[in-house]
Amino acid sequence: MKILRNSLFVAVLIMAIIYLVAWKSPKYYKVTQPYNTADSIIPFHLYTGQHDRPYIIRNNDLVVFGAQHTRNPNDPELFTMEEAWTELKPTVAMVEGRLGFLIPYFMDPVKTLGEGGLVKALAHRDGVKIYDWDLSKETLAKALVPYFSREQVALQQILNPYFSNIRFGKPSNPEQYISEYLKRADYVGLKDSIRTVMDIDRIWKKYFPQGPDWRNTSDETTLPGYLADMMSVSNDLRNRQLVAAVKELVAKGERVFVVCGSSHAYCVATAFR
Repeated sequence: MKILRNSLFVAVLIMAIIYLVAWKSPKYYKVTQPYNTADSIIPFHLYTGQHDRPYIIRNNDLVVFGAQHTRNPNDPELFTMEEAWTELKPTVAMVEGRLGFLIPYFMDPVKTLGEGGLVKALAHRDGVKIYDWDLSKETLAKALVPYFSREQVALQQILNPYFSNIRFGKPSNPEQYISEYLKRADYVGLKDSIRTVMDIDRIWKKYFPQGPDWRNTSDETTLPGYLADMMSVSNDLRNRQLVAAVKELVAKGERVFVVCGSSHAYCVATAFR
């Protein structure tokens, strides 16, 4: 019994230490001033993808690093990113989306979290405040309801992580992959209607009777049907949040380093000229 108690104590202690040292996702930045419509952005439906990668916006107190999403620690753009960080000497860092959990020294930040993981590592190293510039998933879902049905929004919110990550390799079990996101149906009040992967298959066939199968769908290319329109509206909402957050921080005297996808950087560039 004593050995068991000691073992449990050690296990709890180890778990507590891991929790304390592990990286958690940065908090969402809450803007106090809404997006100013005078700060023009390029609507995403006009975005062509014809631009340099990485796409970088620079001035004295700001770098917006538009990255090509990567999980390769040796990707050349990451060296460019670190050079830009060193040159700016930021006081605030901002990353795109929830980075997730990482145990330093045991997990590679780029392999695990992508390019945002490098920014997180640099912020930890230099003692720089770090935020998530993005809208929370629930906030975004509610903002989409005026434009699309609740069922359409729920389907997109559940499948979007899969569409974004399939570029890194198709999961061996797509059904299991999306299962953890089924709870997102509650964002729009549909938790009792969308509870299983079978529900997802049923709704998907309703909107895409001719295919493709969601299991083979990636947002690296244009998404099918209404999903392409929803992606455009979503990115416009998110880009307005990005501009509002950065402008607010710069107005407070901060030097801000932002990492985002290259399409976001390109679309918001006009707001920082």
